[in-house]
Amino acid sequence: MNMSLRALLLTSLVAAFGWVAIPPLFGPDTYVGQGRVAGIQNDTSITIGHDRIPGYMPAMIMPFRMPDPGVPDHLSAGDAIEFQLTVSGKTAAITALRKLPDGAVARHPARTTTVIDTTQEFSVLKTGDRVPVDLAFITQSGDSLRLGDYRGQTLILTFIYTRCPLPNYCPEMSKNFAALQPRLREAYGDNAQLLSISFDPAHDTPPVLRDYADRYTDRLDTWTFVTGDTTTVQRATHLFGVHTQPGDDERGEFLHNLTTAVIGPDGTVHRLFRSSDWTRMMS
Repeated sequence: MNMSLRALLLTSLVAAFGWVAIPPLFGPDTYVGQGRVAGIQNDTSITIGHDRIPGYMPAMIMPFRMPDPGVPDHLSAGDAIEFQLTVSGKTAAITALRKLPDGAVARHPARTTTVIDTTQEFSVLKTGDRVPVDLAFITQSGDSLRLGDYRGQTLILTFIYTRCPLPNYCPEMSKNFAALQPRLREAYGDNAQLLSISFDPAHDTPPVLRDYADRYTDRLDTWTFVTGDTTTVQRATHLFGVHTQPGDDERGEFLHNLTTAVIGPDGTVHRLFRSSDWTRMMS
């Protein structure tokens, strides 16, 4: 990969995807939930197994951000808690939290034993591996597309689903791509391409993807949105270390991790970015 292109890609990705501390926000987009602490990743990230959050999301086990002053020191895994989740245009974070008596919350409020660890390396593909050229998708326009079609171009791909309710998951990834696209297009024309792969093929049909694309870009010459049959989607998510788990209600929500890959013109993986690990991975 051209070194100047690589530098721009890495600088742009770090700037776009880096964690930013947010102040507490209260207002109409605030929800109250109860659950148990499933794990504490660091002083700004806590994993909670929570019951259904009324009006927002089904019961799940997933990580949440906590802005300053961070996760309270007195909390530990298994503690029963009540929390306030505040959703803004750019992020979702816990802005208030208190410990509850142990009997106030069910032992397994999320009714699942699966925890998605968004910091673990899951992928079969590693840096330097060649990406299969035969992975075939359907674009937002209904056309066929293979990953091999990008040979000779730099490709940045990520995984999304259009109904994702958490603004700092799929919507943030799409906003980051929207910010990155004009910079890449201005510097490299169509030699740098963006690809958003939906892992919800049952809902994210080409027309749905086209409507979703319209929210973020008016240039589909260098950014493509795709889906595929279930087998193809499962193969792609497995290859890139994307773990998805359907929610327990009818809203079509998924528990999932975040992965972004930079694939060079030679078809090999140049970088893999996982969730919030931008600082570690760039060191």
